[in-house]
Amino acid sequence: MHRLRMTLAYDGRAFHGWQRQPGMLTVQGALDGALSTIYQAEIQTAGASRTDAGVHAWAQVAAFNAPKERDLRKVLNAVNALTPPELLLRDIHDVDPSFDPRRDAIGKHYRYLLWQGRELPPTLLGRAWAVPPLDLQAMREAAAALHGEHDFSSFRASDCQAATPHRRLDSITLDTAEAPYPARFANESSALIQIDVRGNAFLKNMVRILVGSLVEVGRGKQPPSWMSTLLAVCDRTQAGPTAIAPGLTLCAVHYQNTNNKSKQSEYTP
Repeated sequence: MHRLRMTLAYDGRAFHGWQRQPGMLTVQGALDGALSTIYQAEIQTAGASRTDAGVHAWAQVAAFNAPKERDLRKVLNAVNALTPPELLLRDIHDVDPSFDPRRDAIGKHYRYLLWQGRELPPTLLGRAWAVPPLDLQAMREAAAALHGEHDFSSFRASDCQAATPHRRLDSITLDTAEAPYPARFANESSALIQIDVRGNAFLKNMVRILVGSLVEVGRGKQPPSWMSTLLAVCDRTQAGPTAIAPGLTLCAVHYQNTNNKSKQSEYTP
């Protein structure tokens, strides 16, 4: 038996999230089913991130114990033939038997897209959240308070089961990005806003609640200083709404670059 690591991309709209659920199509369930067919044995994968229903991934990382040796190129092709087209196995290779995609991760990178307009361009359907024109500078000022290690209780789902709400955010950047065409009601040089969040780990819905709260600031409903207040009160009911799932993408999972633990898995379009 040997340990294999995979890098996956998927369109989250096709699945009821990552985690296996009876009677529902999930990324983990589809992957386990394909691998079990290929190896003629029950295979259970473990993932680096339990992405919610509707959340996309460019470089999700997963691993499993293979009961026998097989040509990995053939395994990759077979998985892609046996799973829905919205799921793509990008890479598969051997790793140390101790490799755990979740516990060994030292950081993750998520990206959220906002479209400042009433109607989403067709090419952004299921990829971005349509919002009114925003004050990007105010959002940047608010985001600065989130850097570093904090108690993020105000930014986690009520049913989050994490043992501690303390997490470290290494960076949050907000920039305009190239858009398919200008929005009719945008107040920025580009109507598309890209929010990149990097940290050591994340609570359930954390990035989406952060984005929802930043949008409240961008709309002028709250001042930039509100973000510091939310960190202090540790109360989810005081924060902004949870941003819609399809605007979020898992871009990368980072690992120590050693012989036993593979380096980061990242894809930038």
